Amino acid sequence: MSRRPQTLVIAALLILSAVGAGFVGVATADEDPRFETDVSEPVLQPGTTQELTVELTNDAADRDDDVEPALDVNATVGDIDGIDVLSATRELGRMSDSATRSVTVQIDVAADIPGGEHRVPITVKYRDEDDEDEVLTTTVYATVRVQERARFQLEDVESAAPVGGSGTVAVTVRNVGGESARNAVLALQSGNDDLTFGRSASARRFVGTLGPNETRTVEVDASLVESAETREYAVDATVEYEAEGGASATSRSLSFGVVPLPEQAFGVDDLASTLRVGEEGQVTGTVTNTGEQTVTNAVVLFETTNPNVSPLESEVAVGTLEPGDSAEFAFDIEVSDAAEAGPRQFTLRVQYRDDEGTQRTGDSIDAPVSIAESRDEFDVSAVNGTVEVGSGGTFSLEVTNNLEETIRDVSAKLFLDAPLSSGDDEGFIDAIEPGETREVTFDLSMAGTATAGKTYPASVDFRYETDDGDTLLSDTYRVPVEAAEPSGDGLPVGAIGIAAVVVVLGIGVAVYLRRNR
Repeated sequence: MSRRPQTLVIAALLILSAVGAGFVGVATADEDPRFETDVSEPVLQPGTTQELTVELTNDAADRDDDVEPALDVNATVGDIDGIDVLSATRELGRMSDSATRSVTVQIDVAADIPGGEHRVPITVKYRDEDDEDEVLTTTVYATVRVQERARFQLEDVESAAPVGGSGTVAVTVRNVGGESARNAVLALQSGNDDLTFGRSASARRFVGTLGPNETRTVEVDASLVESAETREYAVDATVEYEAEGGASATSRSLSFGVVPLPEQAFGVDDLASTLRVGEEGQVTGTVTNTGEQTVTNAVVLFETTNPNVSPLESEVAVGTLEPGDSAEFAFDIEVSDAAEAGPRQFTLRVQYRDDEGTQRTGDSIDAPVSIAESRDEFDVSAVNGTVEVGSGGTFSLEVTNNLEETIRDVSAKLFLDAPLSSGDDEGFIDAIEPGETREVTFDLSMAGTATAGKTYPASVDFRYETDDGDTLLSDTYRVPVEAAEPSGDGLPVGAIGIAAVVVVLGIGVAVYLRRNR
């Protein structure tokens, strides 16, 4: 072989060697930073707040390759539906090739988060070693898993329990998990002594089997003391159930609030009074159910400590009152003659039965009314009030009804003293309407011994029947009767009487003398 060909071969080999060396250099050059995630405990518990730890590694896709360092690395874990991240960005510093940093955050896992896998985004920011002024951003994902099982949430809570009373609390629970819950029991625990279930702070109600997405409503009797407030009272609930594998399980605590209905209340309007000293009258008005529950067998009670005021009936039944319903009431009340006229305040209460059939009495309601001055039942005046001495005749009285009701079977009785007398001292009127005037007549005689020009008293009273069927006796009314001079010729009746006596005596004397001659 000549030297020239040998030289060409050596040159070719040198060129191939150089080219090969160049390719090797390209294959082993460092790649840009690249991040991977790993979660050692990826299972999340629904309805809890827990820690999530993600291992973040700066590594190449091919394990035989290297990556450049990432400077000033920080990682921000992002929210997804059902997972809220409660922690801020984490600073990780410089991460060289294959470097790993732990990113631990607090997360809130919703109770109704679906089962299965979920990808949580992590935003990574860093600076490249070749250009430290440039901030690069990339997003990677950490995979977590929610185990399929029965899980619960409260859909609705309705309370019909009033302050100072009892009522039902209805709780609606839903299975938001992926498995059925068998033989489920809802357990309730009150957090305040003002709220009890029956007489206990706790209660248990059987729910039965709840399949995925099924709801069930259970009711429990609740009671609130008189001093309870109209606010939310905390109650803790748990669901105890049998899982599909047969194991017993208890849900997380499901807290809710019970807001009691306001205390049952009543209002009184249109209050009016016809009370008068010495008479029987009425107190009337309208009672309204201003509360939020229906009451049955409601009775309005009239209360007073005044000894001169006596209700003939102290209670008036008004029946069933739904919220907003009203009913009228009227109390017949007798006011004695010893009472004083003027404004007075009585007390009204409403006694009723609640939804549970328990008899209760509402708060007192002030009932201010007035008692009018006393008055005569009748105005009485004489139609013919003058009678001649020694004579007689019909004596008529006009009687006016001052009462506010028609009276019936009015019997009048005349009372006289000498020199007045009567052969018929009773009169009768069948009825007298309010304000009406009727006339009643009697027989009246004026003895001859009366003094002409003198006024003598006659008294009269009335026994009558009211609209209520009561028979009452009125006050006694005095009516003046004037003695008048006799009219006509002849001796006065008195003189004639004296003359007659003298004549009789004279005749007697004459007879005596004749027999004794």
